[in-house]
Amino acid sequence: MADYLFGSANIRTLENAIIGRERIERLLNTKTTSEAWELLSDWGVNIVRNSDGNPMREETLLGILKGAYARLIELAPDSDALRLWLYPYDCNNLKAAQKAFVRGIDPTSMLFDFGTVPATNIVKMVEAGNYEGLPTAMCKAAQEAMDEYSKTKNPQVIDLIVDKACWADMLTAAKTSGEGFVIRLVQTKIDLLNTMIALRILRMKSGEVGKVLFAEAFLEGGKLTRERMIDAMANGEDALLALVRYSEYSAFAEKFLMSDGALSTAEKLADNYWMSLILENKFVPAGLEVMIAFLAAHEYEVKNLRIVLSGKEAGIAVATIRERIRDSYV
Repeated sequence: MADYLFGSANIRTLENAIIGRERIERLLNTKTTSEAWELLSDWGVNIVRNSDGNPMREETLLGILKGAYARLIELAPDSDALRLWLYPYDCNNLKAAQKAFVRGIDPTSMLFDFGTVPATNIVKMVEAGNYEGLPTAMCKAAQEAMDEYSKTKNPQVIDLIVDKACWADMLTAAKTSGEGFVIRLVQTKIDLLNTMIALRILRMKSGEVGKVLFAEAFLEGGKLTRERMIDAMANGEDALLALVRYSEYSAFAEKFLMSDGALSTAEKLADNYWMSLILENKFVPAGLEVMIAFLAAHEYEVKNLRIVLSGKEAGIAVATIRERIRDSYV
């Protein structure tokens, strides 16, 4: 805890700037998207604009995330427990660069300009076929993904192989940190992602093909094992949800069973369940929990802002947008 005292004290002073429940509700109640952007500007969000002066949604939202991660890494540059949350951005950049390379197109528009490895370096790695410098599992998986693609010409194999490696790297970093809270967060993400994969496959009604698909996409390292999930899936969605219901994820399963049953609802409830773990430590005065909560708060802030802004741009009813909003840290 002592290693994070200064950092967490610093972070506590920044939490008031996070756009939480009350501000999201104010954004929902704006009459136009322009009014929403004006509010965001008033709240101190750096609005990225195009040459015509119009707000650029994704660039603005990614700027929020980039700033949050940069602040955390500045405060604790050698922390595995914090750096591991950047691995999904490395993963995205690697997949985008590889798929762009095989298609002969420029990947720039698909890249995040933050991660543990600069995006431009990842592009150069793909071009050279040398992935040294990436986290260990992703380094190995990158060549495997390209080899599999050369055999199948199916870009989906790149996603499957690299995604699995990303979560393996995250779990390894969590265990290396020795922080039980961090390990629990990563394992919970893995189990919830596997549950969502299983639900999607079951809804496809693909039989034995679905069983193979699940086995290929399954992320290792969670508490719900591949064998138990496949056995449950063989007996249908009710059996799968029963398995989850009698695990530590019962709160997620029970809420889903009482919901409209839509996959989008399951995704929301999974997100909310993970945030509930973060909120368990909301009143911890200082420590690693405070710093990870800061990252989680910004990830969910950006997710909710994307839901609100894209919904308003598409003319979706406010009540429908509100239903999609995730729980907030503040």
